[in-house]
Amino acid sequence: MSRAAKILLATFAVAVVWKVAFGGASDVEYEYHPVEE
Repeated sequence: MSRAAKILLATFAVAVVWKVAFGGASDVEYEYHPVEE
């Protein structure tokens, strides 16, 4: 695996943990709502 891919994965993991820990479940749930216009 390339260095860039590892950095991307690490950043993504930190972002998910941060949202769950500080944003709460409702914030994560809201983020994943599909956009229907």
